Amino acid sequence: MDFQQVSEALTPYPELESPSFIQGMLVGLLCGDNDIQEAVWIKKLVEEAKIKSVKESMLRALDEMFQETNKGLNGSGFELEFCLPDDSEFLVFRAAMLAQLCEGVLYGLGLIGALNQPENEIPENVRELVDDLGQISRLDATALNAEAETTEAEESDFMELVEFVRVAVLTINEELNPTQAAPIMETVPENDTLH
Repeated sequence: MDFQQVSEALTPYPELESPSFIQGMLVGLLCGDNDIQEAVWIKKLVEEAKIKSVKESMLRALDEMFQETNKGLNGSGFELEFCLPDDSEFLVFRAAMLAQLCEGVLYGLGLIGALNQPENEIPENVRELVDDLGQISRLDATALNAEAETTEAEESDFMELVEFVRVAVLTINEELNPTQAAPIMETVPENDTLH
């Protein structure tokens, strides 16, 4: 799921946000409803952007994004990759896209109505993480010097922020869609021993 390739597939659709925002929206929808179908997501995306017709190249890019994001979100968590510009891009641009990804997550959660329940029914850690994602979505990347060389400390801080967002998203997904698997120890009969 290459940021540049997805960007190119979306070029004919200026009404769409960035690939990062679109993936964020998908993540938010999946966190709110783990059973959401790919066609439902694409329909919501097309309706929200008021797109009249869709090209095959866009559908292929969206299909790949859906498959990889769904697998990453519901796998071990280590496979979850974000659709962000690669390290050769200026940090200011990568930071802006991370902010858009977070904005997309919140937008997707809102669209699916995941947070439309009384506040006391939403786990406190989910509320806190949603607030954190909201703060990151308002990140002012323009405060960074766009042309300046990125320092190792800035690069490290950015990577930590990306990792924080990944863990936040996985935590929200787990809280809103708890897995039904029984803990491993409970599946071993009490008097049995493992050989």
